[in-house]
Amino acid sequence: MDKSAIRILWAEDNLGDILLVKEAFKQAGLAPHLNVVDNGVEATDFLFHRGRYAHALPPQLIILDLNMPRKNGREVIKDIKTDPTLMQIPLIVLTSSNDDLDVLHGLEPNRCLYLVKPTTFQALIDLAKQINNFWLSIVNPDTKS
Repeated sequence: MDKSAIRILWAEDNLGDILLVKEAFKQAGLAPHLNVVDNGVEATDFLFHRGRYAHALPPQLIILDLNMPRKNGREVIKDIKTDPTLMQIPLIVLTSSNDDLDVLHGLEPNRCLYLVKPTTFQALIDLAKQINNFWLSIVNPDTKS
């Protein structure tokens, strides 16, 4: 694993989406270090270093599905908002709806991105590139995409 690869926590409960997005990153020539959890409880445990995630390296970017079991993405965002350190981690919200933009209220606008899940593989590759460009704009705002 490339030590310079961005560490991403990705909370997504759809195995098909996970496999497709991993392949999209590969097709886009990107190799992030992905930690994937399949529900909101696991995401919160990872972020707060609880249980089996006690020694996990903190993510540099969070990708969060809004509609997950056990604890939905909105609830995870509420938890993120309570922690000043977590609030500094760039956040990408992925959802199948355009109606949930208000969920990001209270988070720093230039550190958050709201994306609707694409419906084609080429659009997934484009999404992977958007995620990379978003990350580069946070790390180095002078980076040209």
